[in-house]
Amino acid sequence: MNFLKLLRIVAWSFFGVRKRASHQADMATVKLPLLPVVAVALAGGFGALLFSLARIAASVAH
Repeated sequence: MNFLKLLRIVAWSFFGVRKRASHQADMATVKLPLLPVVAVALAGGFGALLFSLARIAASVAH
């Protein structure tokens, strides 16, 4: 469950909209050393998804 909470925190931070109270509540319960690891993994996964979609679109258009 803690991993899902980390994913939720990172996803909301990518989106950029967050209430201060929920941010403070999450920071009180989350293990902070894992947060950057999850953020980098999610960013890498998102980048890989965009790259794959661009390659598919380029191959279809060709």
